[in-house]
Amino acid sequence: MVVSRRGLLAGCAASAALGVLPFSVWAVRQAAAQAPLIRYDVSTPQGQTMLEKYARAVGKMMDSTQISEADPDSWLFHWYTHAVAGDRTMADEIARVYAGADPSDPRRLLALETWNTCRAHLRSGLPQDERAFLPWHRMYVYFFERLIRKVLADDTFTLPYWDYTTAGQRALPEQFRKPDDPLYKVLFRGDRNDGTRPGTANVNAGEAIDQNQPGNPINLDALGERDYERAGVALGFNQRLDSFLHGTIHVLVGNRTNMGSPPWAARDPIFWLHHSNIDRLWASWNKAGRLNPTGSWLTQSFVFGDENGNRVEPVASDFVDTEAIKVGPYKYDALPPVPPLPPVAPGAVPTAPAPTIIATQAQPGSINLGGSAGVTVPLVPAGVPMGPRLQGGGRDKKIYLVLQNLQAQAQPEVLYSVYLDVPAAPTAAPLGAINFFDAVGHDAALGGENGSNLYSFDVTDRVTAASSAAGTPGVRIVPVGAPAADARPVIGAVNLVQQ
Repeated sequence: MVVSRRGLLAGCAASAALGVLPFSVWAVRQAAAQAPLIRYDVSTPQGQTMLEKYARAVGKMMDSTQISEADPDSWLFHWYTHAVAGDRTMADEIARVYAGADPSDPRRLLALETWNTCRAHLRSGLPQDERAFLPWHRMYVYFFERLIRKVLADDTFTLPYWDYTTAGQRALPEQFRKPDDPLYKVLFRGDRNDGTRPGTANVNAGEAIDQNQPGNPINLDALGERDYERAGVALGFNQRLDSFLHGTIHVLVGNRTNMGSPPWAARDPIFWLHHSNIDRLWASWNKAGRLNPTGSWLTQSFVFGDENGNRVEPVASDFVDTEAIKVGPYKYDALPPVPPLPPVAPGAVPTAPAPTIIATQAQPGSINLGGSAGVTVPLVPAGVPMGPRLQGGGRDKKIYLVLQNLQAQAQPEVLYSVYLDVPAAPTAAPLGAINFFDAVGHDAALGGENGSNLYSFDVTDRVTAASSAAGTPGVRIVPVGAPAADARPVIGAVNLVQQ
């Protein structure tokens, strides 16, 4: 039987028996306030100590003889909170895991409310789901970290982070690559990239995950964003971090039944160290004075289970400052530097001008990226020649290359480099790389409309009135290696946009 998302949510009305426990009420019931604990770089001595503890906890959580899959303390329960395995439906897994359980079993009711709730990758397509990417994952990792403290009976545990943006740390930490080690074997996953697909590294052999990539797809460009949210075609910090660095790491580490696909990603223990680092970058961006949204964003609520299986419903405002969380505050041992923003004239309020398409595809329609050779997308001016338009564009406007509506039937398992070629001068260096981590539809019973709907690159310095006088630039999109034959990835539209 297939159950719709609406049906599942309606069925959760009985969860009133669990009680709606706002985070503020839940926090009052916990221990007294404490000084922030510290999350450490996994490569440091302190991080190594925490990683050893992590492995011991993971071993217990994965062992069904110690913790049942139906228990909110289990590894499967927390994996499925992100997304249920991609080869089955949530309804089928609820029926399997809770076979014979009373329909009002609090564990089953909590699963109905919390499984498949990842933001923004099992989303409705609404902007509030994308904007919730960072707070939802911060809460998700927070409650997971608290659970490990309970499993270990160790209140000092903090989740380490994997700082893959630092040169020399782009290989998977060695403890995740030891299938025969008595302690660390629980951190091993065999379905990480193994280098047999051209363009991928042999991750479990200790190769740097980006060793075959042109340019530098593992970068901190998102930290340079002024605003949190997307404005027009300017992505903002949240979406740029999500779509680029976050998705890139997922695809470079694992294939479609591992880190490379949202339904499988949280099954791999490295997932949690990856998201601890993503959270660290948000903390760094805020520490530099960049501001989170206000208004309704602060009141977005999400349901989680705490370490005792209680239903908790925090809102974004409860987690905007890691050091001010009412119970369990934390901070990081080090934060990457954030580049300064360009100065703003006194009294001026930075706003994004309305976007205008200045060049578009010569041949309208979806662009098929299924081959290994890549594609060239000729562009033509939209309405008037580009030169005069750029000359009158004003200094306050930028030019973006925009790729929209990415979709795929399955994860291609490689990145795609994007090039912008000015006339008669092919470009050697890519603008950057795109991925299809979030472009594959998942559990149809949930009504999800998955698909990364927009990538944008600031190409202002490359597209000038002088450069466009000789003609309109063209775009090349080239897979780094050999994409999976059954993926059938497409891009819905390619445009140059002035904003």
